[in-house]
Amino acid sequence: MTAYEVRASNIPWTYSPTLDLGRKHSWPRVWESFSEDAFLSAELGREMVLGYQGTDPNNIDKYHIAACPKHFLAYGMTNSGQDRTPAYVSIAELKEKHFAPFKAAVVAGALSIMVNSASVNGIPTHADHELLTVWLKEGIGWDGVIVSDWSDVPNLYSRERIAEDYKEAIVAAVNAGMDMAMIPYDLRFCTYLIEAVNEG
Repeated sequence: MTAYEVRASNIPWTYSPTLDLGRKHSWPRVWESFSEDAFLSAELGREMVLGYQGTDPNNIDKYHIAACPKHFLAYGMTNSGQDRTPAYVSIAELKEKHFAPFKAAVVAGALSIMVNSASVNGIPTHADHELLTVWLKEGIGWDGVIVSDWSDVPNLYSRERIAEDYKEAIVAAVNAGMDMAMIPYDLRFCTYLIEAVNEG
């Protein structure tokens, strides 16, 4: 029904399902999660992707929309209990638990994935080549679209301080594997991206 009604509104895409595991009850968005359990979240996430997109992701018909599971990866594991703040999770737990729902969504045909707004184990996720490219794109052969969360590319320099300026932040995100930026108030992204490409 969601896919049908959203498509009837001429919107072909949704930022859903939320596949963050609800394991930190201090996290203010825990209510968005399916469960603290990786298996249950994977099963429900897969079915939601199929409900949104149908069974053929290469042919989305007029009654379906593209899914965008979020927030890759371990967004709900914030140590402070506040939204958009760092998480520290063992690599084993990341691979075994937090990656599982996203992998199930990808296998079901999810066409896009949204990135975690914060950092995991000290690396801002929007600039994490290991998670975005090695795990997601190369590791499971996924060729969908990785989209940033709200204004998180400029946050790489204004909040995370890993880039000297906005253009350097764009380079870091794109080289990490991000394909599309959700930049609500700033139209310089395309200009800077083209400049960066021309500069090598």
